[in-house]
Amino acid sequence: MVLSAAVLGTVPDMGLAQQVEDNVVTNAKDAFGQTVGNERIGLYTNEDVRGFSPVDAGNARIEGLYFAPVDRLPNRLIRGSRVRVGIAAQGYPFPAPTGIVDFDLSAAAAAGQFTILLERGQFGSLVASIDSNVELVDGLRAYAGGTIRRQNRHEGGDYKSWIASGGLGWQPYDGASVVAFWGKTRTYDDEAAPALFPGGDYLPPRIERRETIGQSWSKRDNSQEVYGALAKLPLGDWQLDAGLFRAERRVDANYTDLFANLRPDGTVANRVMVVDGNNRDRTLSGELRVSRVFADGPLAHRLTASLRGRTGDRRFGGVQRISLGPSTLAFADERPRPVIALGVDDTDESEQGSIGLAYSLTRPGRFLVDAAIAASRYRKTIDFVSAGLVTATRDTPVTGSLTGTYTVTPSLSFYGGWMRGFEEIAAAPQNAVNRGTIPPAIRTSQIDLGLRYALTGNLSLVAGVFRIRKPYYNLDNDLLYRELGSSSNSGAEVSLAGSLRPGLTMVLGTVLLDPRISGELVDEGAIGPRPVGSIRRRSIANLDWRLDGGRSPLSFDLAFESLSARIGNPANSLSAPPRETLDLGMRYRFSVGSTRALLRVQLANVFNDYGWQVASNGAFLYSTSRRVLAEVRVDL
Repeated sequence: MVLSAAVLGTVPDMGLAQQVEDNVVTNAKDAFGQTVGNERIGLYTNEDVRGFSPVDAGNARIEGLYFAPVDRLPNRLIRGSRVRVGIAAQGYPFPAPTGIVDFDLSAAAAAGQFTILLERGQFGSLVASIDSNVELVDGLRAYAGGTIRRQNRHEGGDYKSWIASGGLGWQPYDGASVVAFWGKTRTYDDEAAPALFPGGDYLPPRIERRETIGQSWSKRDNSQEVYGALAKLPLGDWQLDAGLFRAERRVDANYTDLFANLRPDGTVANRVMVVDGNNRDRTLSGELRVSRVFADGPLAHRLTASLRGRTGDRRFGGVQRISLGPSTLAFADERPRPVIALGVDDTDESEQGSIGLAYSLTRPGRFLVDAAIAASRYRKTIDFVSAGLVTATRDTPVTGSLTGTYTVTPSLSFYGGWMRGFEEIAAAPQNAVNRGTIPPAIRTSQIDLGLRYALTGNLSLVAGVFRIRKPYYNLDNDLLYRELGSSSNSGAEVSLAGSLRPGLTMVLGTVLLDPRISGELVDEGAIGPRPVGSIRRRSIANLDWRLDGGRSPLSFDLAFESLSARIGNPANSLSAPPRETLDLGMRYRFSVGSTRALLRVQLANVFNDYGWQVASNGAFLYSTSRRVLAEVRVDL
């Protein structure tokens, strides 16, 4: 059983609270992306892999099975995740361009844990959480978890949220697992922070952190519910895996506070509040997979058949744009609450079904080859009710992959792969002459090549290159929404991870990106060749030093991140400056009677770096300030 109490600072609420010895740095095999409990490490996140979002691309999995999310999963529902990209995708069934994010369920964890988390976060934020996983009878366990949060945001304002989750895990026989789960989260009284769009080639003015400059009545309210079940059943040389998942997100109230054409002094000629609500987005998704493994002398074969499906049902639109007139960022420019009168909602329905076949050939210690092919049927229909317009598209894409690893020596191996996928993209916007037109599912592709070299038995270098290509859709000069060219991300990534000596572990990584847009708009000079929000480089360095050769109760850790300049507008004439942040921490392990405990303290953003983040739509948001994080964990 685990008791955990955070007494100062903000501990990111990302999943199941941790055991005393859990440590994402010492657990990481590479620098490409992993979460363990409430700690995260790596060059990539669940929303950004090699410059694209694997979740938006439909590449999310729950315990390895296909899943179509509508939002981030409720935090207590998951205990960690891993990004499957590059060498981490080798041997993974049905890999995909932009990588795969694979989530681990809290309900699938072993029994014997009870966790309480009490947190006093930044600016007086308060959080209370509980996680428990107990054995009911032999082979049957139950999970329950929940969180209550009042979070004061660094950009001003606050919000409240709660999370509840539960599940059952059953082991009918050795190696088999059946899990059913449910999770729900609600966030409310969430005051919208202004979205800043500079009107020229200059950055927004520096805003005092925690200064509330939003409208007190612009409080967002949304909820999400996810539930489902999965089974993993070994049957001799056969393996049966199946999962069915339901996800639903409701947005009862949403506000977007727009400071468009922001002047250098922080004023705008017209501040606009976009109000939306009564929206719903839900999916039903799942996968049935049958595999068989058989041997042929020194060779091992695996044949896998997969059936995947997804339905989507979305209610959106009916937005109201409210002009607030001239305004400023210099102070809280509070306005009276206007009358809210939303319009009629539009609807979006989609279906997708895929059947796939994969073959793997392995010679242990020598090579691994994986080949996969899948055929899909895809349909999407949007009903723009207010305009009396119904548009639809159908498609039958074929996707596939060929990946492999070749081991030259026990220390050196090479890997590579080619993948082809498909993704949905948005319908033509309201200002297009072909408003509502739905393009067919776009074809995407990825190639990568790299190597892994074991410098020692505990330290490995991974280096690779990659290229991802996608069609580029936008409005032409006649406001026709169509394919205007292509977007591509080429790059190189390097990871060095492992133990330098007993007690000293490091994870170092760098990704160099060359994101580009090509086509008519670039040729005409209407936009620049690089996407808004893109960067050219990201580097990380994580060190964990446990004294006395790893036997001391005391350890120190360091986390450093460096980002290159970030493109700030479509013309590429504005960039957010490069940023560097440094976090320092310590852990002290001790005993209370017969129990083990841990004191964890961290100073985040040591030098109080003030920088700008840029979203893909060009909105600017300033970075989080220096803060102290602390927690106590106790294993009972």
